[in-house]
Amino acid sequence: MIRGTRQKQTRLTPRQRKTSSARRASASKSSIRREPAHRAVHGRSKAVIENAPKPVTKPVDPDRAAVLKDFGTAVKFFQRRDFEKAAALFEKVAAGPVREVADRARVHLKYCERTRHLEERPRTAEGCYTRGVAALNRRDFDEALEYLKKSNKMTPNQEYVHYALAAAYGLQGDPDSAFGHLEAAIRLRPQNRVQARHDEDFQALEADPRFTRLLGAGVRHPLQQTG
Repeated sequence: MIRGTRQKQTRLTPRQRKTSSARRASASKSSIRREPAHRAVHGRSKAVIENAPKPVTKPVDPDRAAVLKDFGTAVKFFQRRDFEKAAALFEKVAAGPVREVADRARVHLKYCERTRHLEERPRTAEGCYTRGVAALNRRDFDEALEYLKKSNKMTPNQEYVHYALAAAYGLQGDPDSAFGHLEAAIRLRPQNRVQARHDEDFQALEADPRFTRLLGAGVRHPLQQTG
């Protein structure tokens, strides 16, 4: 009968047993230290995320928003070649508080004015009146009077044309012509007397006695009222 062989066991010396125990202890400590270190890194990352500065939302400037809206509307009129409406809005934006937009508006405004002069001149009384009022609003009194007088010549005795002529002459510094047309405007439409009392375009005529006689006593513009 064949007997099984007994494996020969290797006995460790005291020194080897001590070295082996030290290695196992070191490995165990390394494992224990590794887990808390991982948790500490995760905790620091979370703290960094929580303490990160929040994005700052700038408050909307209502004046700037209004200017940008007017400029956008003016550009649409400009693209449609409606230079009268575009010029009015570009002029408003050019006088606004947003400097960089105002500069762009002035460039467009110059182009509108140049193109408008090159386009065909109006041939009807209504067209001349519209062109004259637009010039009056721009304080271009020479052009305003040119077209308003043409409108008055084509279709005489229109109260609104006389009223515009009175304003143009008054602002230009010709009170005699201004009162002549203002009187005609009131004669053709008495309601113009009330309108003229509160129209800022006639402030330059207030010192003239004819203004009080024509419009009545107690004439006072809104800007000149006192509390």
